[in-house]
Amino acid sequence: MKYRPEIDGLRGIAVIPVILFHAGFSTYSGGFVGVDVFFVISGYLITTIILSEMEQGTFSLINFYERRARRILPAIFWVMLVSLPFAWFLLMPSDIKDYFSSLIAVSSFSSNILFWREAGYWDAPSELKPLLHTWSLAVEEQYYVLFPLFLMLMWRYRRRWILSMFMLIAGISLATAQWGAHHRPTATFYLLPTRGWELAIGACIAFYFLYRKQTIGKLLSHKLVGEMFGVIGLLMIGYAIFVFDENIPFPSLYALVPTIGTGLIIIFSSSQTIIGRLLSTKPLVAIGLISYSAYLWHQPLFAFVRYQSFSEPGFLVFSGLTILTFLFAYLSWRFVEKPFRNKRTFGRKGIFIFSLTGSVVFIGIGAAGHFYDGFKQRSVYTKLFNYQPDNRVLRRQSWKYLNKLSKDVGYDIATGEYDQQLWFTKDDGRQNLLLVGKSHSKDIYNVLMHSDYAKAHFQTARYGAEISSLNKMPLALFSAPNYKQSDIVMLISRYSKNDLSELEQVVHKLIKDHKTVVIVKNIFEFDTHNNKTIADALLQRRYLGRSLNGNTSASMVVKDIDKAYYTQFVTRARKAAPRESDVAIEAIARKYREILILDRMDYICDKRAKRCFSINDQFEKYFYDYGHHTLEGAIFFGKRVDLVGWLDELGKRQF
Repeated sequence: MKYRPEIDGLRGIAVIPVILFHAGFSTYSGGFVGVDVFFVISGYLITTIILSEMEQGTFSLINFYERRARRILPAIFWVMLVSLPFAWFLLMPSDIKDYFSSLIAVSSFSSNILFWREAGYWDAPSELKPLLHTWSLAVEEQYYVLFPLFLMLMWRYRRRWILSMFMLIAGISLATAQWGAHHRPTATFYLLPTRGWELAIGACIAFYFLYRKQTIGKLLSHKLVGEMFGVIGLLMIGYAIFVFDENIPFPSLYALVPTIGTGLIIIFSSSQTIIGRLLSTKPLVAIGLISYSAYLWHQPLFAFVRYQSFSEPGFLVFSGLTILTFLFAYLSWRFVEKPFRNKRTFGRKGIFIFSLTGSVVFIGIGAAGHFYDGFKQRSVYTKLFNYQPDNRVLRRQSWKYLNKLSKDVGYDIATGEYDQQLWFTKDDGRQNLLLVGKSHSKDIYNVLMHSDYAKAHFQTARYGAEISSLNKMPLALFSAPNYKQSDIVMLISRYSKNDLSELEQVVHKLIKDHKTVVIVKNIFEFDTHNNKTIADALLQRRYLGRSLNGNTSASMVVKDIDKAYYTQFVTRARKAAPRESDVAIEAIARKYREILILDRMDYICDKRAKRCFSINDQFEKYFYDYGHHTLEGAIFFGKRVDLVGWLDELGKRQF
């Protein structure tokens, strides 16, 4: 196959926006399409090699996979090896367990499946995963397991049908991607069946170059045609890079813009055209040559730096990391990629032994780390603090008391089947209190389960529902047995601007139904960043590695963290205008004087002590995010509810 420097230049055009997009540079809002450009290039180059060898009768699966092993594995193994100690010392227990799982997945070319399955509400932010970007390598390698087998089978029996069958499969893949981008976006983004058509575009170009030489030759003989389509192709890629953003459903038909653009450049650009000469310039070719290593290095560098910060690092930090990425990429290309591609340095047997050994070692390390729960005791977090800041586990555990009553671990924050079952006992003697809302009503339920005052005065039930307006609230609420038998309805939500405009309708309906109405204000939202709370950040920054046996006692650390929460609470309250939700709720209260307004910050904070309670002496957090309680938080705040008399006024009311 004749070397085409413009293809390496095109690789450079592809990798730069990917890196700058992941660095958070907003100008490159569609930089993620660089991966799609890579897919087309890969499909073209690999298919060209396979078809040429098949035509000559020299194609061998062993040779093919040897080339893939030389190209892919040495560099990725090197990056995994270097990133391992950083993950060991920097990642918190739950996150390093995920990292160990990714070692297994990368080594078995299934990381796209892993990250697809991990994606969801409980998952860590994607930008914190050091090996997330390897999903695209997994897609390619899965494709190249199947594609040569397809060609070999069709070559032997139905050679003339190859292109027709292949285009049919690619069309089905594109149609599935279009549907999936709107209905199953995560799976569509990560999985081969909805990405394969992008590689197929490059493969189809290879077919036409080989079998439609006369047609292609006529097109390319017209210099103006070549110039025009080359420029159009580059403009299409540029449009996608600078205009697309993360709100675009992808990879849907929108992905045709960068992929067809790439195809046009491959077909029409050469050393004889302006775009071909532009892409063949030494700087772009040099970047293209190291583009694979640059792609491998950027995500771990960005992820580890982000992980250590409680706010998004700035422009200068990411500019420096981008430069470092290309420096590391050059070193990897020079001292890892090139030597392993040299058959005189590493023969076939050597490369296969290396590949097998590396895969087994990393799979073994990953399996051990996963099954031993991230080696919790490895960490200063657990050695020093016995501290396990795992927000996903804390979220799940915080449902415990609600689940215990409902007898269903799947009882949801909204529209659960247990909403329609009676929780109140007849002739109990206590008032029937119904909590209505989503996740924050769950929090209040768990808190009240640990309030002696609440247990003495109220039977408590919960209905999971949106409460912003009568239109959004399920009609089933008003026919539910708990609603019918309730004396008090407590509304708890994270009210948005739109919710507040219609909240009065809900209050009016409840009063008309002779319910005592309680509205709980929005909880103050403490800062979080990348799955870290303020408590996480302070423990990591200020106390990591310090001995608690000296001048820094556990109680002093707790007070320091509590005061940091309080400082943020009062500082923001002083500087900012009154919250829109508070203004709207208080306006409703002035109109309907019989309703009661409660503020959760009255039990969360102690103004005299100047602290907002956030963590205990065992370093168990009371919040797993900006304002939802953990189990320990529910237990502690249940006692605080009694101490500050949070429910006293409600208890004194006559029903």
